Amino acid sequence: MNSSGFLDIVSGIGAVQGLLFALLLLAKKDKQFPDRILFIWFLIFSFHLLCGMGKDVYPTLALFSVLTMTLGFLHGPFFLLYHKSLTNKNWHLADGLHFIPFLIFTFLGFFIDSDFASSWNLIVLFPKIASLTVYPAFVLFSSMKQMKYFKDNHAGNMVLALRWIRSIALLFLFSIGISILRMAVELSVGVRYFELWDVIRYVVLLTAIGYFGLRYGIVYNPEQTISLETKNNYKNSPLQKEDIAKYADTINNFINTNEAYLDPNFSLSTLSDAVGIPKHHLSQIINSEMKTSFYTLINSKRVEHAMAKLKISDKMNYTLEGIGYESGFNSKSSFFHNFKKVTGKTPKQYFSEISSS
Repeated sequence: MNSSGFLDIVSGIGAVQGLLFALLLLAKKDKQFPDRILFIWFLIFSFHLLCGMGKDVYPTLALFSVLTMTLGFLHGPFFLLYHKSLTNKNWHLADGLHFIPFLIFTFLGFFIDSDFASSWNLIVLFPKIASLTVYPAFVLFSSMKQMKYFKDNHAGNMVLALRWIRSIALLFLFSIGISILRMAVELSVGVRYFELWDVIRYVVLLTAIGYFGLRYGIVYNPEQTISLETKNNYKNSPLQKEDIAKYADTINNFINTNEAYLDPNFSLSTLSDAVGIPKHHLSQIINSEMKTSFYTLINSKRVEHAMAKLKISDKMNYTLEGIGYESGFNSKSSFFHNFKKVTGKTPKQYFSEISSS
């Protein structure tokens, strides 16, 4: 089998993987907005690989060759929008400007004469490399800054999500670094030796985003996040001190007598509906009166529930991971992270201690 055959096989495997990841997201219950962005993003990965295959099968059809060159402009904007949606940062109409390079180069690509095709490919290549470098770099630095904010505000779940974002950004930068190295080698020798390795790199990037997202439960089961833009400044709040104290008692009573927090999708909105307190007032009461954050409050109750289950786990034949899911955590990593933050021990260490006592 020649290299072109291997290229089609690898591209086909990647395209199918992208479609499978998209279907997993489509089948998920209670899809959040970040899920919808990832769904489209995975379809773009698959379509890009299929266009590469179509370009070889139908070399005279401009559609495949043009889109193979320009679809790479979409990854940076989609990564940025995914990051913004995960941190609940507001979208603006101006965000649509990020897609203009893709639209311009795609439109112009259909009018390029075949004699100018090689030069045009180089013209497209350099801004595309810049796009695939600048967007991940921006998201990387932005997520590191945000991580510090959320650590200071004890939002452990958001810290886990941002670590995932940081991993994607580093994968992108590593991948584009390999691509630049490949391009430099090809330009120096004048032969395209490494097209197969470029496709493999692309498929590995897609696989890593899908697989590790599924494994750590952040891509397919994202927890509700708190907004970075919400400020703990309630000087102009209409709530009186008496109201705040009364509402705090209402919240504590609900949390202590109701196990609604065992639902992985339990959110500030859910609590607001349950206790009849507007969501923006809830944030003020939990932050200023109860001196905590919503997710610290909820996860501490989930950890208490898990600790109680661990004490009887040998009688009920529970697994550590099963206890985490039953306690309301939607991933193993989230359970272990929050359990250790509350108790100073991992669930396994805690279980070993109570078993030997």
